[in-house]
Amino acid sequence: MVVAFAFYFNYSQLELQVSERQLSKQHLSKPVDISLLKTEHYSDPTYKNLTITSVAAVAGIKINTMLQEMNFTKNDKLSYEDILKYVKDNLLSDFKMKVSPWNLAAGWVKPREIHSENTPELGYVLKAMVTNQIIHAGVSYKGTQLKMMIKLSGGQEVIFKPQKYAREFIVTGSPYAGADRHNGEIAAFHLNRLLGLCRCPLTVGRIVNLRTEVLPVASESLSKTFLQKKITLVSMVKKYRLKKLRSPWQRTYKDTVTARWEQDFNYCDQIRKINIYKKGNRLLDLIDAAVFDYLIGNADRHHYEVFADFPDSVVILLDNGKSFGNPYWDELTILAPLYQCCRLRRTTYERLWTFVGHLGQSLKVLLNSDQLAPVLSQAHYESLDRRLRTVLATIEVCLNENGEEKVLVDIL
Repeated sequence: MVVAFAFYFNYSQLELQVSERQLSKQHLSKPVDISLLKTEHYSDPTYKNLTITSVAAVAGIKINTMLQEMNFTKNDKLSYEDILKYVKDNLLSDFKMKVSPWNLAAGWVKPREIHSENTPELGYVLKAMVTNQIIHAGVSYKGTQLKMMIKLSGGQEVIFKPQKYAREFIVTGSPYAGADRHNGEIAAFHLNRLLGLCRCPLTVGRIVNLRTEVLPVASESLSKTFLQKKITLVSMVKKYRLKKLRSPWQRTYKDTVTARWEQDFNYCDQIRKINIYKKGNRLLDLIDAAVFDYLIGNADRHHYEVFADFPDSVVILLDNGKSFGNPYWDELTILAPLYQCCRLRRTTYERLWTFVGHLGQSLKVLLNSDQLAPVLSQAHYESLDRRLRTVLATIEVCLNENGEEKVLVDIL
């Protein structure tokens, strides 16, 4: 049996020793009226059975009006062609290096990035992820879906995410419906590179023969479930511990109950009173993540991860499997951190403008080099350009209402 999968660098994960209910209260207990914490999802019972999200509805009216008025042309010092060239060149792997690809990749990790924006050796590491021999395979039960943990020659562990849908398949239902999309992980990694975020684990597609490459080195538990379960791989640098935190914009995942952020127009004001969001990079990181998630259609970032040992760790864009499901549906609620807080790094803003009209095609160019190409359907590439215009219209609404000095932030 030959399968295709996304292959993703593995970092050790440190789970907080706090229950989900305690963690939700810890996030919002002091600045928020306790009556708003009657469930672990910050939901108010008075909002049950509503069919429309009022905050998103009002934001949507403003954004749609702005979309009709905006002129999406802008002169930039750095063109999208310049960025695309070096990002594409970084995928070249036709050179030899004596250093271990795993040690090389581990050395790239810093508190504020997983890899540098311009990394000439990236192709060398991705090639190793595709070609190095599988020396062990076992079952990993982290998360809600069965995963396979694979070890490659040289000791690097990766998590395996297999193909579950055809490229043209459209996932319908709730914004977070469906199983993980392995191709979404690959596309998200390269989009993160184009946008200069540098926060996604290294990810690559690989075709594997399960019978000859995996079963001979599979653990007993994996062998028993092998032909009954579809599996997915993810790989990250093992020496770094991760800490998992609940997102302030977590959904309730209940059709009849809306979260407080979906109804409270002043929600961000309360979030900004919490210490970890009051100053520094954390809130800006979450807003960057919201923009990124809106572009890829990921409405399932209910928690987020940071490096446990770095006080000012970047928010890592980990687990992007619920992306690129429906290219014809743009879930505006994903952008809530942006239109509620009206704050964004100037660097993010400028990079987004650089790719107006060219984001989908630029990503397609990068993904054509992956072993699993075509990675996305044409409709998904077109959705990126449409969603990018919506993001920029959202920022323009914020600029008109609050002024540039309050919206665009000149810090890392």
